[in-house]
Amino acid sequence: MFPVLEAFEIERLRRFGEPRTYRADEMIAKAGEANHGLHLILSGTADAMQHALSDPGEVFVTLGPGNFTGELAHLSGQPGLVDVRARSHVETLVILPDRLRALLIAEAELGERVMRALILRRVSLIQAGTVGPVIIGRAGSGDVLRLDNFLSRNGHPHQRLDPETDAQARALVERFHIDPSQLPIVLCPDGEFLYNPGEIELARCLGLVSPVDPERVFDVAIVGAGPAGLGAAVYAASEGLSVVVFDCRSFGGQAGASSRIENYLGFPTGISGMALMGRAYNQAQKFGAQMVIPAEVDALEALQDGMFQLTLSDGEHVRTRSVVIAGGARYRRLAIQNFDSFEATSAHYWVSPLEGNLCAEQEVVLIGAGNSAGQATVYLASRAAKVWLLVRGPDLGARMSRYLVDRITGLGNVEVLTRTSLTGLEGSNGALATVRWRQAGGEEMQRSIRHLFLFIGADPNTDWLAGSGIALDAKGFVLTGKDTGRVSGPLESSVRGIFAIGDVRSGSIKRVAAAVGEGAQVVAAIHAFLAETAAVRQ
Repeated sequence: MFPVLEAFEIERLRRFGEPRTYRADEMIAKAGEANHGLHLILSGTADAMQHALSDPGEVFVTLGPGNFTGELAHLSGQPGLVDVRARSHVETLVILPDRLRALLIAEAELGERVMRALILRRVSLIQAGTVGPVIIGRAGSGDVLRLDNFLSRNGHPHQRLDPETDAQARALVERFHIDPSQLPIVLCPDGEFLYNPGEIELARCLGLVSPVDPERVFDVAIVGAGPAGLGAAVYAASEGLSVVVFDCRSFGGQAGASSRIENYLGFPTGISGMALMGRAYNQAQKFGAQMVIPAEVDALEALQDGMFQLTLSDGEHVRTRSVVIAGGARYRRLAIQNFDSFEATSAHYWVSPLEGNLCAEQEVVLIGAGNSAGQATVYLASRAAKVWLLVRGPDLGARMSRYLVDRITGLGNVEVLTRTSLTGLEGSNGALATVRWRQAGGEEMQRSIRHLFLFIGADPNTDWLAGSGIALDAKGFVLTGKDTGRVSGPLESSVRGIFAIGDVRSGSIKRVAAAVGEGAQVVAAIHAFLAETAAVRQ
């Protein structure tokens, strides 16, 4: 996590940075402020410490000659998460984010050590839970869960405090005269308070997303940061294309919500979806892909000069030479009376440690029969007292991989009910209390259940394509290749220069590996299209 570079290694890095000096007790970096680059210490010592609004925070580590500051925020140019103060007179070599990315590529061996350290430091900060924004609100609040999930899915360290059980949170609420009805609030590292913010508002406060340069024209814009979108970003950026990636919520898509993926090539013991997608996200940034997350794309249009324009929900416009639609699908909601009142607090579309802690030692209901449902069932069985797995069809193995069926069959606290439909939900104030279901030909059953998990499929995320001229199939998925009725590549839509990959594409194979493969495949088609259009312009 804190490697010490040798003198000859430091010399190899000098061309990527510029020297700076700091006096004793001078701040080298401050959490929440603009990212001024990674500092390689040449002489003197500096303390990396927890950010505090008043008194100096706890020191994490003291850095000396050959050490360097920073973590993953320094790769993307986002504001830092910790304070760094010079303990003595310090001389550093500051390496700005764009030069850091150049270093990682040009100095492969050294770059690997630097990249590993940045990743391990971010993981450590997430596990410590003592840096980043502070969410203050009741533990069972739907908005607290929403904000907690948003930051967790984006791999951003944060704290969550309940004023009903935490003295520090209670004192903060009283000090600033915050009415309980105004909770949750978020205290950002720069001291700003946000009252129950939306995800984009919170992201802008934390510096996770910034406006896209309106004068820049990208080679390719990718809409969706799931396995397909990230796969395309890694391959396109590594081959020298200028890439911008948009996602309305977080990187990873539905795959990022998977508790464990065991059939992905190269991971015989399995890997969590968040870990796999986090690696891809960092890899894309290493090669220079610009990530704009969260940002919602509202419209796509072809311009008269042969370019394409994306319109974001905040009114921003982005110009690009080609577009890859990788927006995946939206979770399918349950068509049952009063479902909306439980959706924010008690009904969940993914399983993470957060949801695992919420339902620990309780009975839960999970609806679904695909691999995602199977993976979630296995994970929940390790935390919950009992899992009721409701399957609409006659056989659990019809859509689920055999290894998951066998594993579920061997779990003593999982009961599989086939030919079963949910019939009712009861509760109050957004908190689920009772779930009812009925098996075919049987009587209705009722259980005291506080958490419901839904893995009932998804609908294509293509509403934003209305008016773009892109052909969709009867279910709303994007038609590609020969299905468009014209001669085109297998991943190209009905509009030349616009491609579709992953779950959003009609006829796609709904597997992580297939999505990543299409992400790699589409880059060759983009190169061919850009070469063709460049020749026409000449």
